Amino acid sequence: MVHPVAITDACPMPLTPARADGRARLAGAGGWLPQGRALSDREFAWRHRIVCAILAAHLPAIALITVLTGRGPLHALVECSPIAAMLALALGPVARRSQALAASFGLVLCSAVLVHLFNGSTELHFHYFVAVALIAIYQDWTVYAVAIAFVALQHGIVGVLAQHSVYDHGGNPWLWALVHAGFVLAESAVLVIFWHASEQTREVEEGLRAELSEGKSSVRARLEETDRIRADLIATVSHEFRTPLTGIRGAALTLLKRGDRLDEQSRQRLLTAVLDQQERLSRLLENMLTAARATAADPTALAEVDGVAAEVAMLAGANRPDSPQVSVVVEAGTVARIDRHALHQVLANLVDNAQQHGSSGAVPILAGGRDDAGVWITVSNEGRTLADAEAGRLFEPFTQAASGATRDAEGMGMGLYVVRRLVEVYGGTVDVRSEGGWVTVELHLRPGSTALPTSRSELVAG
Repeated sequence: MVHPVAITDACPMPLTPARADGRARLAGAGGWLPQGRALSDREFAWRHRIVCAILAAHLPAIALITVLTGRGPLHALVECSPIAAMLALALGPVARRSQALAASFGLVLCSAVLVHLFNGSTELHFHYFVAVALIAIYQDWTVYAVAIAFVALQHGIVGVLAQHSVYDHGGNPWLWALVHAGFVLAESAVLVIFWHASEQTREVEEGLRAELSEGKSSVRARLEETDRIRADLIATVSHEFRTPLTGIRGAALTLLKRGDRLDEQSRQRLLTAVLDQQERLSRLLENMLTAARATAADPTALAEVDGVAAEVAMLAGANRPDSPQVSVVVEAGTVARIDRHALHQVLANLVDNAQQHGSSGAVPILAGGRDDAGVWITVSNEGRTLADAEAGRLFEPFTQAASGATRDAEGMGMGLYVVRRLVEVYGGTVDVRSEGGWVTVELHLRPGSTALPTSRSELVAG
């Protein structure tokens, strides 16, 4: 009796969603403006220390210049107090941006004080350019904009109130403020270009660092998986090869030492055992070699599913006459894009697994398909219900679910692993489900025909 299995369309291959770019460029900037991304805590800390150290160095210098220019210690205290307050705030337990704003404001205050102490000397205005360039290392639009705005407003307002504190020449102070602001903006444009280049370099470095980290993790995972597989291989092969070899040796020694005293039936039983163990070794070796070679597919390969399934069913019946009956129900003319030998081994391994681990019920092979949905093939056997985690491990190498079947388990877990490898190499998928006392392995393969008839042919091999 063939257990009915629903004939469903093959599931479409999942589409991989495109990765979204979460970083938006400034609107209308043509992609050349920096994004102003926050620096890492470590990078901000060392940059901030540099700015604070330079700001602190200004305090004794300004105090000394004030005294040497004849203004006295009290005037020096007045000039240095706001700068010292900004330095204290920059070093205090406040937010990063507040620290950066305080240090930046302190630097431009130093520029204003020095220009004032030298009575608006043109040469001292270059200090503003150095201060703005130093502030740029924070790579923060807020800090940068506040510093530039201070330069423009201070030149204009103080130039009106006390022109000789800002300029050593006459003229409209606001006009000269615009001239100075223009040069500061020109400097800023150059600094923005370098800022943008710095961000791009950092993005490249971060990308390379992430790829390197992923590569290390991938290599580490592969090495760990390789070590695990090698350990499993050594342990399992030593057991699985020793068992049939021990059986062959035992039967051969019995025939050699006591063969003349055994009846014909006993001798036949021992010879049959030798052949069975030899077949078991051959299956183990064939699956291991197939797993190692299954790396590339022939794009032109085609296999008629009904013919291959019928061959597998007949061989299973001939080689294991006492095993459950294998039945085949396939849509006539079903053709899959897979090498014929590969499909034969896939179905043979699935049938072998079903006969070993299933109960005495029939093992049906069902298959069909349409061009738009692909080819589906199922191999089922009656048996105990599998947990989801246990079913997922069935196709891993050198593993096997604990069997509650009526037959002794053979093999070292390579058969189903070979099934998965061969199917995936040819662009297909493998699923397993356990329901209603039946375990069903379902394959989905690419179709290899443009017109498939809807009639069915049934072949049964006992």
